Amino acid sequence: MLRRVCVYGNPTVDYIYSKAGIAQKYGGGVYYSTMALLDEGVQPEVYSVGPHWLFMANKLWSFKANSAYSASPMVFKITYLNSSRVMEVLELSPELTSGDTHTGVCYTIVNPVLGEVSFSLLKELRVKSALLAGDIQGFVRERRRGTLRYKVGGLLIDVIGLFDILHMDVEEAIALTGAESKHDALKRLSGLVKESLVVVTEGVKPPILVTGGSVSEVGSERRRVDDKTGAGDYFLGKLFLRIMEGMKPREAVESALEETDRWLNRGEDKLLHRGASPFSDFY
Repeated sequence: MLRRVCVYGNPTVDYIYSKAGIAQKYGGGVYYSTMALLDEGVQPEVYSVGPHWLFMANKLWSFKANSAYSASPMVFKITYLNSSRVMEVLELSPELTSGDTHTGVCYTIVNPVLGEVSFSLLKELRVKSALLAGDIQGFVRERRRGTLRYKVGGLLIDVIGLFDILHMDVEEAIALTGAESKHDALKRLSGLVKESLVVVTEGVKPPILVTGGSVSEVGSERRRVDDKTGAGDYFLGKLFLRIMEGMKPREAVESALEETDRWLNRGEDKLLHRGASPFSDFY
């Protein structure tokens, strides 16, 4: 695949609490989506802002295309409670600016964690992208007293129209549309999504494909895992590649799901940094 690929978003340091215990890992949408690309030999340009040691430690250093750095990493505490999770923000990194973007045309993934890509910057990236894929998480979430909560209204609906491919979970879909339920959210999305492709996931349940004004389930229920951190971001990267190859939406979603399930089952071998301590030798 010879097309130029660019990925946007800030990497994170994650403290993950689950039934398996406590783990310290690198994360962020840019990290996991990039892994999905690297697994197939696609070497993207990564556009992020953060401390230089984090880019070195998480093995994204050689793919980083801009020279913007900050002393502050994005640090999260993620607690899994059965089928749900609670996310707390321990430290924030800065927003990307126009000076942190690519020139020319790129096939682009925009996967912010928490507001590091603004709506105005997203519009700029739309103009410079032959294909624009993303995750709604970084646009629909905000920090309130340390805990992540969902925003409602404002420019959120306008974000949908900028993407060719968009991933979100059910809670994000409800917040995005201002709906009262999953059914209502999907109905509203079907009225908003015409030419683009939206995939709504809900844990191990079959994901929902929304495109062309229609709504349909894809695949079947999958095996539950204790730590599924990064699964949605990895899935987005695989879906992006399959659509780039010309697959039809439903086939592309099915393929991306299968690949993501295989990735989750790889354990520590699925990570670029192979389980190293986030702070060893760098902080």
